[in-house]
Amino acid sequence: MESLGNFLAYGAIGLGLALAVLAYLLLRKEQGVAKPRTEIIKAIYVFMGFALILSLGGFVGELLKSDAASIVQVRAQLDEKTKKLEEMEEKYRLVDQKLSSSRMLMQSLMDLKGGKIARLKQLDPDRIEYAALVREIQNDLEQIDRSLNEALRK
Repeated sequence: MESLGNFLAYGAIGLGLALAVLAYLLLRKEQGVAKPRTEIIKAIYVFMGFALILSLGGFVGELLKSDAASIVQVRAQLDEKTKKLEEMEEKYRLVDQKLSSSRMLMQSLMDLKGGKIARLKQLDPDRIEYAALVREIQNDLEQIDRSLNEALRK
């Protein structure tokens, strides 16, 4: 009987196992009788069925309890990954804003450069102001190129 107490330390599973062992011992004792009593055998089978149902309930309870513990762990991991995702989305937004402003700057510089080139094509090389205008446009284009290079380095 001392070993029966050890089974009970495992809860419903241990109790079910202890009852199943007791049912087995009762069946074995009943088989030792010269004329087995069918009512007693039926009662023992009902007792054994109860022990099995109790054991299955204990197993299901332990399984659900272990699943519940893992759900808490999975939720913690999910929260951590959600936080990292939000941080990455914020970084992405900042990079996208910088890229957008760089694109706009480059586009405006390219438009300015295109306007200078068109103006240069319209000039008459025989006019006196031609050389001064060419130098001015050349300086402007060099400044635009420097600005474009700075924007690309950002």
